[in-house]
Amino acid sequence: MERLHEFLPLVVLLVLAVPFAFAALLAVSGRASRRVAPLLALLHMGLTAVLAVCAANVLLDRADAPTDRIGFQPLYVPGDSSGETKKQSGATTWSLFTLTPPGEGTAPASAVQFFIGVDGLNLWLVVLTSFLTYIAVLVSRKSATDRPAGYFAWLFALQGFITGAFLSFDLLLFYLFFELTLVPTFFLIGGWGVGGGKRDAARKFFLYTLLGGLLTLTGILGVVLTNPTPVSPSTGKVVGPNDVALNQFGRAGTFPTVGPVTFSIPQLMRNAETWVVAHRERMKVTAEKAAVAGATPETVAGADAAGAALDRHMSLQMWLFFALIAGFVVKIPLVPFHTWLPGAYAEAPPAVTLMMSALMAKLGTLGLMRVVLPLCPDAAVEYGLPVFGFLGAVGIIYAALCAYSQRDIKLVFAYSSVSHLGLLVLGIFALNREGLLGASLHMINHGLTAGALFALVAFLADRYKTTDSNAFGGLTAKFPRYAFFMFVIALASVGLPGLNGFVSEMMLIASVMTPGNTYLVGYGLAVAAAAGIFLSAWYLFTMIRKVFFGPLQTPPVAAEPTDITLSEGLAFGLPAVLCLVLGLYPQPILRSMEGDVAALQQRLDAARYRQYPKSFELEHPPAQR
Repeated sequence: MERLHEFLPLVVLLVLAVPFAFAALLAVSGRASRRVAPLLALLHMGLTAVLAVCAANVLLDRADAPTDRIGFQPLYVPGDSSGETKKQSGATTWSLFTLTPPGEGTAPASAVQFFIGVDGLNLWLVVLTSFLTYIAVLVSRKSATDRPAGYFAWLFALQGFITGAFLSFDLLLFYLFFELTLVPTFFLIGGWGVGGGKRDAARKFFLYTLLGGLLTLTGILGVVLTNPTPVSPSTGKVVGPNDVALNQFGRAGTFPTVGPVTFSIPQLMRNAETWVVAHRERMKVTAEKAAVAGATPETVAGADAAGAALDRHMSLQMWLFFALIAGFVVKIPLVPFHTWLPGAYAEAPPAVTLMMSALMAKLGTLGLMRVVLPLCPDAAVEYGLPVFGFLGAVGIIYAALCAYSQRDIKLVFAYSSVSHLGLLVLGIFALNREGLLGASLHMINHGLTAGALFALVAFLADRYKTTDSNAFGGLTAKFPRYAFFMFVIALASVGLPGLNGFVSEMMLIASVMTPGNTYLVGYGLAVAAAAGIFLSAWYLFTMIRKVFFGPLQTPPVAAEPTDITLSEGLAFGLPAVLCLVLGLYPQPILRSMEGDVAALQQRLDAARYRQYPKSFELEHPPAQR
């Protein structure tokens, strides 16, 4: 196992590079692409399985150990700065381009780095991406008859960009992959869509999400420039929040010096916390000096200047918080930033809709946990639950009602996804262990169920060229095996105990019912979250009753369709088995996420204690601190 760990940075590189290599190979493979694509997807699944087994082994050990980490610590980083695989530093030496050389002492260079790795938040999302790409290939084998080489090449390129965003720990690299997902999606919808409005839908999707992404880029540049690396004015060494809190600078009447800027997300987490602590410590020290020396003009001016500096810093963080979050809430999509969704989901091929709902939406939710919360924690505490938690609750109810009113089965599942993602966003902004851990697990669970639902839609689209629910009835008698898988996945989606959705949904609902959150916002959000579970059963079972029961009714076709084939059985059966396994035994995945969720929670707890001490004390009695 130790020898294998030495090669895992290379495996991380391969997990990112192989989809792009496959895309290039498929682009020149011609008609052979439909036969080659499933084999290539299966090979990539094998690579990510090796990575998952080895990384999960280390993550479980990390979860068991006590942590006082302020930032994320990725594993298996290519170009690790320690030079030894056994002693991973969680940083890289691979720079894409350097802005300024290293400073004095230990201050690093300002550089955009090729900084990728795995941790508890992204490992299972990378595995999910490979798995669902394989499912997407299986359900595309019949429908992708027009220019299959181009279709599968763009599909693998989309997989590569999604994987790159999940793996990135450099903020600009993350944004690059995040935005590049728009390119293959645009061509897949516009070139292989199923309706007459496919090009308009592709254009609206591209422009809408690009606008949100540009606002996020503004926030990224603002965060980087306002949180440079703090260094000691005397030694030039990088300092952290603990150094400042111990008054190593404030008592001496000095302040950390502004060092080089960084795009490293773990380092930015430490920098952002250090500057907030430093501003507060400076205000505290000036107040103490005023108490000793009296209210002289000098002490009053010093106290006013320190307070004004802190106010400016917190006000700027608020604006950066809203700029950063813009691109992520569009990508999720969160109501009311979802208006691109009906056209894009309705016009896209079922396999592309699968990728958009199950994977691309997770770029938005992971962006909240990887970028927004750790880099703007005080603004997230102040505005997260009241603003975006409220929008998540509205989205739960509104999208559920929209799902009930749809005739197109694909749009029923699309709005169902929006409703479940609203619950996920609500749990994230609960800002506690239950919400963050439940959201991390629900990203996996929702990806499985949403991916399987859209794969099931492809069955009807391939045979009847329509997904209009009014055109079907009594399908249980005609396609019993297909009906069985639809029932299982629908039950997983509504959170039946014993299936995967139940565990994460209960954690998310519990997260907004904690004493601290009910003290701040009451029980309204919790009621909306619980109502979403009931409504999901309402619209899904209504659709199933219409389509699968009653007199047999199907659109006219030239040849009599058959029940599921072997490849379709794999596409439907593998997610169904995983839904059962994760419903009965989710503990290993939860434990592998614990360490990194704890690091994020520690950052948020410090911000909550600064802003709402009463709410913090309700959830953290003195004995637990």
